[in-house]
Order: sequence, then structure tokens, then C-alpha cells
Amino acid sequence: MIEASKKEYESVKAWGMLTSLDLAGCDNETVENPEKIKQWIIELCDLIDMKRFGDPTIIRFGEEKRVEGYSAIQLIATSAIAGHFGIDEETGRGYAYIDIFSCKHFDPWQAAEFTKKSFGAEDYKINTIYRKASFQEKAEMKKGRAVSIGIKKLLEQKQSPYQFIQIYETDHFGKMMVLDGAVMFTDYDEFSYHEMMAHVPLLTHPHPKKVLVIGGGDGGAVREIAKHKGVEEIHMCEIDRDVVELSKKHFPKISSALGDPRLTIFYEDGSKFIKERKGYYDVIMVDSTDPVGPAEPLFKEGFYQDLKDATNEEGIVVTQSESMFYYRKLLKEMAEFNRRLYPVYKYYNALVPTYPSGVIGFSFLSKKYCPMKDFGPGAEKRAAELPDLHYYTPEIHRGAFALPKFFKEETGL
Repeated sequence: MIEASKKEYESVKAWGMLTSLDLAGCDNETVENPEKIKQWIIELCDLIDMKRFGDPTIIRFGEEKRVEGYSAIQLIATSAIAGHFGIDEETGRGYAYIDIFSCKHFDPWQAAEFTKKSFGAEDYKINTIYRKASFQEKAEMKKGRAVSIGIKKLLEQKQSPYQFIQIYETDHFGKMMVLDGAVMFTDYDEFSYHEMMAHVPLLTHPHPKKVLVIGGGDGGAVREIAKHKGVEEIHMCEIDRDVVELSKKHFPKISSALGDPRLTIFYEDGSKFIKERKGYYDVIMVDSTDPVGPAEPLFKEGFYQDLKDATNEEGIVVTQSESMFYYRKLLKEMAEFNRRLYPVYKYYNALVPTYPSGVIGFSFLSKKYCPMKDFGPGAEKRAAELPDLHYYTPEIHRGAFALPKFFKEETGL
């Protein structure tokens, strides 16, 4: 295991590495004994071949019962080992939160198992990061994993009235936009998301004329819609003007159609915008962020009713609907109310490698047209006329609606 870890460390040319350990169910006497904490530090440094600088500093803090306990730090050559040790109020058992930071490689699992044994812990969680500039979605760690994306530099960041926006230059995926710590897209693979959001509904509908995008301030969905010559009117309702402006500045290919003469941009709340446009649109696309913050109302039943009301008698709605692997409860709830609201309700997906789950889903909602039964030779002919496609094909269109057994059983699709 250590050889595999070392090869990975060397392959990314890491400057150093950080292993964080969260230990639960520790022996109370050990975490409350500064001499045993000191002994653990000294023996750990010997085990992983780290040169200590002076003696460890171990101090007890007790201002607040919740965090009462010993904090320790040991300087090692160019780096440090730090930790906090105490008794959990709820369980009555000891805990330890430890960071082992080194400028050279060490075996994190060896360090973890030794530390578990030293403190008599029942269990531990481990997270190792190689010290090289990278971005990691913190929210995804709540689901047990996260994707780290190597970055060259932060190009720009801005706190808008609605969210914190960051633009990075990545090592391998071009530029990347991040909103409130979540990856929205990269230059490398944005086309798969935007093509599948736009062309599935636009090619299912036989003659789409009026199209609305809610969200989508980066312009990717609009770029794909603009490829359809029969579309006469494009509306984009984006709550955050800064997303549009930063996309124009940093992502010229993605935002290339934001100057299309058929497009009108409304800087408004999409959930309120559609209430005033009853029966107007042929197709509506909801290109939203995750169901938190300003996008949270966009995953509720009331909003889906308003979407239905804003389309005409042949209307189609497609919404960004997360990963079927990580949002099962949410998607089950959405399936329940969408089956009541729409005559046609389907779910399909696309592969997006730089998203944490590697896959993103869409809800397909229609008053009349089925994306499989009504996708025939005429639609395929129109698809063949679309320029500059990289992901979408008629075969992908049909295959995207094939769902795994677990998801079909949970949602009734």
C-alpha cells in the first residue's frame, strides 16, 4: 500500500502531504494524559521518519466544556503535527482530531493504525491531501467523497449579492467556474451538460419557437438553443448579473451566443418571473445550481406547477435534477409530485467527468410529447443539421433515458 501511495505522491509532484484523522471512542485516560500524548508524538515521528524540532507543546484548554481538553503541536522539519484531545459530552468517550503535515511522503495508513492503537480508538476517519494547488468541493464531503481538481491559479473571485463566484485556471480542464464552493462547469466538458439540456427538449418538440432559460447565466444553454434556426425568441432569466459578466469575460466560447439578436436577458428571480407569463413558452429549461441558497425554491412542487402554467398546450420543461446516486430522497419527492403535474414525466442523464459523481440528471416534463416515442426521423434530420456538437447524438438521446434498476424502483419511473 505504501508503494502505491508513494507512486501517486510522486506522479502529482506534490510538495508535501497532509493526513487528517478523526478518532472516536478513544480511551479516556489516554486522551487526558499529556505524557501519553507526548509519547505518541515522539513514537509517531520515529515511525514515519520525521525529524522533530524541539519538544512537543501540550496545553490544556477548558474555557468551554464542549472543546475542553489538551491541544498539542510538534514542529518537524518544515512542517508540523497538531491535534486536540478530549471527552465527547454525548458519548462520554474520548476523541482526537489530528493533522499530520509533512513536506515528504509518509504512509498515511500506517500512521492512522498506529494512532488508533495508541489512543485505544474504536474507529477513525482519514483524509489525505497532497500539497499542490487543488480545488475540492467541501459540500461533497458530506456525501462521503469529493473530487479534487488541480489548479494553476485563481483568476478572479467576487461576492455577488447572491453567491460567491470564483474563476480558476485548472491544470488540465481549462477554466472553471465555482459558485459557493460548487463546481458549475469547466471548459473541458461543459458541452455534455449544455447539449443534453438543450437538444433533448428542442428536438423532441416538433416546432419550438419561444424558449426560456431560467438561470444559465454562463450562456452555455443559450449557445445550444441558438443553433436551432427555427427558434424565434430566446429569454434568459438569471438572478445574478455578475455570473453573466464574468462568463463573458472568462468563457468567450460558452457565452458566445449572449449577443444573439433573438435573446433577451432578464435579471430577475426565475421563480417569480414565470408567474407573469402564463402559457407563453414552447420550451423552458431550468439551468440551476444545487438545491441550496438562491436555487432552493427551484426544486419545490409550487415552482414546477408554475413552470407548467408558463408553457403552452404543447409545452416541454427540462430541469437540472442532480445525480441519481447522491440525491435519491430529493428525486423521489420530485418524482411523486411531477407524476401528478405532468402527463409525461421522464428522467435522463449525461456524463460530466469533472462533477463529483461524474453524472448529472435532468427531469423531462411535457404536456404532450414523449422524448422517445415522439423522437423520429424528422427530429434526427434536424439533429444532423446542428453545427458543432461534441456529445449529443440521436443514439445518446435515446440511451440517456435508460435508468438503473435501483432508481426506477425508488422513483417509479
